[in-house]
Amino acid sequence: MVFGKNLKKIRKVHSLSQQDFAELFDLKRATLGAYEENRSNPKIDTAIKIAHHFSIGLEDLLIKELTINDLLNFNENITTATSMPATPTFEGVACITPEVEQSFLNEYRTANTVGSIYLPYLYLPNITGGDKLAYVVNDLSMSGGDGKFLPKDVVIGQEVPPAEKFSISGSLVIAVTNTAIYLRTIEMHGSIALLKANHAGVETITLENKDIIGLWKVQHVFRYTLPQPGNELEQRLALLESSIAALNKNG
Repeated sequence: MVFGKNLKKIRKVHSLSQQDFAELFDLKRATLGAYEENRSNPKIDTAIKIAHHFSIGLEDLLIKELTINDLLNFNENITTATSMPATPTFEGVACITPEVEQSFLNEYRTANTVGSIYLPYLYLPNITGGDKLAYVVNDLSMSGGDGKFLPKDVVIGQEVPPAEKFSISGSLVIAVTNTAIYLRTIEMHGSIALLKANHAGVETITLENKDIIGLWKVQHVFRYTLPQPGNELEQRLALLESSIAALNKNG
């Protein structure tokens, strides 16, 4: 009977002592020793438990002398294959980075479509579609509250058709005007759109609906750095510094 030999090999592969193995299946060590030395036959329910635990066929466990490779689920194709498996391909999503933000604005004003504008692409599994747009956060305007967004975080939005603009009030969006790109929570009030920041120090932007020439509802978020609690003061100082720098640049 090969059952005893198979038990010894299973213990060797999994680095289990007789005591460890016996306790795993509520056996006495002496009972396991008797099985391994073929002095006793196991109860069928015990054999079933062992086979199930180690993903071995019951018949193989009882009547087939298993090899070490069998127990390791060794696949000869791993060593004899002559070619690499096909590399999965992902459909890219156009991405606005800080470096291309101004050129995107310049072109989108006339193109009114992302597809015709040269942009870097972000490739991710399970996120596809020409109606998607990725945006790299580059300021601290959305760094307050629970849903913090920090520089270098990436958000991906799905384009909102004009007819559906009023149905997304309260959503996080990427909003494009003739002069700027905003990551904000949008609220629609008739012909007025309010773009609200998370950060208490950033004022709400009030726009006519017609001033928003592109709108994407955020569906996916990828964090570059996880927000850390207790650094609100640091964020406020950083926001102040960035605002002063922007004023100096525009002045």
